[in-house]
Amino acid sequence: MSAVSPIRIEFCARSDVGRVRKRNEDSLAADERRGWAVLADGMGGYRGGDVASRVAVEVSLQRLARELVAPDGGEPGRVAAVLEAAVHDANAEIRAAAGRDPDLSGMGSTLVVAAFLADCVVTAHVGDSRMYRLRGGVLEQLTRDHTMLQELVDAGILAPEEAGHSKFRGLLTRGLGVLPLVLPEPGSHSARPDDVFLLCSDGLTDMLDDDAIAAVLQPVTSREARLEEAADRLVALANARGGRDNISVILARMVT
Repeated sequence: MSAVSPIRIEFCARSDVGRVRKRNEDSLAADERRGWAVLADGMGGYRGGDVASRVAVEVSLQRLARELVAPDGGEPGRVAAVLEAAVHDANAEIRAAAGRDPDLSGMGSTLVVAAFLADCVVTAHVGDSRMYRLRGGVLEQLTRDHTMLQELVDAGILAPEEAGHSKFRGLLTRGLGVLPLVLPEPGSHSARPDDVFLLCSDGLTDMLDDDAIAAVLQPVTSREARLEEAADRLVALANARGGRDNISVILARMVT
């Protein structure tokens, strides 16, 4: 695959504190020129969650900037290796920062990082921040939550329709800053013109189900519609339904 893509990616990013939390512990960044998107959610209830998420995003982007400028920077296998290395870098730096400052002890974060190539999107993630793709009116979750709830659903102990009311919701099984070694989950997903991708924190998905998200995103599959309107609408709806957590979204649309 050529490192130069015939497809252009349009990005829009929004982050909101919500209606309950006093500070925003989410961090995010989108680089339209390079086709990179990164989103992190500092672990709720831990001191320094906002620091952890900021470190996760900054350190990830530093690794991408160093490693994805070579001629083979757009080859999917190469990109996947760099994204996984970025996750390991972020984990190590969060733990190092916590070790230097006792006030930050116990901080952690989720992370989802994506690189958009000519006909695919390469991802690596840890935790329950998600990535979706809307194609042909169908919304598909591309990442798998690293939560106790997801493990119970996968094992058949809990039915998917029961998940929204489970006491295990939000209990992470993987996160940055928790252990010396972290296991990022890689992914590679096809991308076509007019596909719309969504990266988001659980402040959105805890408030809106997939049908509600799809209804908001559907208009932006048309190139005349503005991504900004959809991003603002997602945040507003999540707040209208309670806004119990910080709400962060990155939208990406593939156009020729």
